[in-house]
Amino acid sequence: MGMKYIEPVKSVVLFLLVMLSVVLTFLIWTYTPDYKYIENTERKEILIKPQKEMEDIIRPYKAIFRFDEEFTGTVSNNAMKNMMKTFKGWNVLDLVPVNNNLSANYVNQIVGADHRMTIFFTGEVPFLAFNTIFQFAEKELPETTFNRMIIDWSNSNSKELMIYYISSNNQSLFRSRVSVPNMTQFLQEVIEPAKKYEAYKEVERDGYTSLYVVNDKIESIKYTYFIEDITPELFKNVLFQDPNIVQRNVESASSEKYTDGMSLMTLDTNLKSLNYVYPAAESSIKIEPSKLLKDSFEFINEHGGFTADFRYASTSTNKNQMDYQMYLQGFPVYSNHVLTKMTTIWGDSRIFHYKRPYFALDMDISLEKEIKELPSGGEVAERLKNTNNIALSDIDEIVLGYYLTQNQEQNIFIFEPCWFVIRNGSWIKLTPEILGGVKNGLE
Repeated sequence: MGMKYIEPVKSVVLFLLVMLSVVLTFLIWTYTPDYKYIENTERKEILIKPQKEMEDIIRPYKAIFRFDEEFTGTVSNNAMKNMMKTFKGWNVLDLVPVNNNLSANYVNQIVGADHRMTIFFTGEVPFLAFNTIFQFAEKELPETTFNRMIIDWSNSNSKELMIYYISSNNQSLFRSRVSVPNMTQFLQEVIEPAKKYEAYKEVERDGYTSLYVVNDKIESIKYTYFIEDITPELFKNVLFQDPNIVQRNVESASSEKYTDGMSLMTLDTNLKSLNYVYPAAESSIKIEPSKLLKDSFEFINEHGGFTADFRYASTSTNKNQMDYQMYLQGFPVYSNHVLTKMTTIWGDSRIFHYKRPYFALDMDISLEKEIKELPSGGEVAERLKNTNNIALSDIDEIVLGYYLTQNQEQNIFIFEPCWFVIRNGSWIKLTPEILGGVKNGLE
């Protein structure tokens, strides 16, 4: 190629390079990467089990109905679900404090009046936690709680109901007028079926609120389940800021520890329990019950931590503590062998302490189902009256529940139906020894 062509070629190449750099610069300036996509790939949200709604967690454990001097009642899971569904969208027109010094006698009268149903919650429920269910006209709800809701449907033809809220802890009573858009549905789906529920008996206790128990002998099912261990690694990835720096130590045959130097997660492989603590967050500042419930619920729900039918069971406000109890087929599950409760203690704007089981129920072994006959609640109450072991006036509730034991070799759980009494938030399994001898299915 002759000399005279070199200069023009150089110029053209240079021109092209300049243009290319201009175009590239322009592209770089105007390029906006899809950040959303990048974030998602970097931190995949971990869901251990599907998320739940607040009304799955604030679920009553019992409802009783008063028709012409008789009580009927149910603890059925489906009945409780339907009830909570029916309440959705009810308009609560007012919320009036009536009394904050309730006598037991007065409570028994309110519950026992005709055309009323009483819904029992295990824990004290903040009014604010109900605002995903009811539509409250009041903008400012009181920071107070209730554990029984009494619905008076005697004026149902006026499309209005009266609701009473009782708090056993604070001995307080509130009252609301409620406008019900779906009154026919409420009467058809909640009140009508209740006429056919089992008969319930009022166990009167002089100077104390009555207990309400099922009147007939009970046929209950003993279940056997395969269980699924939830890998602790999942919890490690959820609970630690940077899971990569977490050190795992096997301390003994039944204990493992995970730590990143700031927080600690301990496993007890016998109890199948996990204990997580973030000491720096410890705080003594009391949190309002409604905020406490919301924060605790969101923390667990964010990682899909409601791995069974867990229901909000109790609050200890002076410790910022919330407990959730495991239920199966509508009955609470208690055990000395594995953990059946979740606990959160809220700290300085984050979780301070989280304790929970790390198993989930896989499926029940249908061949192992067994019908068990248990005495009626009335009979259990009678026997408690005649024994010196537990004073009837001393207890908060008599419940039918499951006592859970495990067969470690086969990785199966056995759910044995039993009667329990609840006293100050703790359960006592009613054995023949406690009830004074007579066997009759109380082992």
